[in-house]
Amino acid sequence: MRITLFFVLICQMIMAQPTLIQTLGLDDSHLVKLEGNQLTPKTAAAFCAMQTAALQDGIDLQLVSAYRSFERQQYIWEDKYKRYTAEGLPPKDAIDRILQYSTIPGTSRHHWGTDIDITDSNAPNQKRVLVPEKCHNNGPCAPLRKWMEENANRFGFYLVYTNDASRTGFSYEPWHYSYLPEAKHYQKQYDSRTAFAYFKSIGIYGSAYIDVDFWERYFTQFVIGVNKALLKK
Repeated sequence: MRITLFFVLICQMIMAQPTLIQTLGLDDSHLVKLEGNQLTPKTAAAFCAMQTAALQDGIDLQLVSAYRSFERQQYIWEDKYKRYTAEGLPPKDAIDRILQYSTIPGTSRHHWGTDIDITDSNAPNQKRVLVPEKCHNNGPCAPLRKWMEENANRFGFYLVYTNDASRTGFSYEPWHYSYLPEAKHYQKQYDSRTAFAYFKSIGIYGSAYIDVDFWERYFTQFVIGVNKALLKK
């Protein structure tokens, strides 16, 4: 993958501020395609630059996931909800289990086109590499984690769900990075109350157990329970 003139030209354009529907994953018209994924133009260009640098150090940086629509997040949420309740978990327990790694639709940072899940295609045993243990010690993605810790910030990318005991929210994800120069604008534009109203209007599985009090606790604990560097203005 190379930074093409197409990406350079796009990134030189003056981009409008994100719209509310874009923060909810309901509009992808502002995104460009990159190897089967979608990103904002500036995020795509920064990723390509980082990928080129990583390759020089023997890391073949590849996207596993980038933009995720509201509809896609709804599918992930409802699939897990149905499976967990079918296994006998009460609805509220099923929701708690989902929230270990998956967001409520309308609240995912992947809705923005600024966030990426990554892997190293040079790593052996590619099956189910998005597991924290595989990114440490002698795990197949340990070299990738180390390289990203040392280099990602200079390209504008920051780990979202850090391995920090003081951080609340989703479990540690050493593969999930956010392009801060763009993500900060989506964070600022995001409106939690509108997201809640839309979520409740859809009739998503489990939504009957999520009231406004639950939502506000969830927003504080999970949505802004991220790397503190991402919350700086």
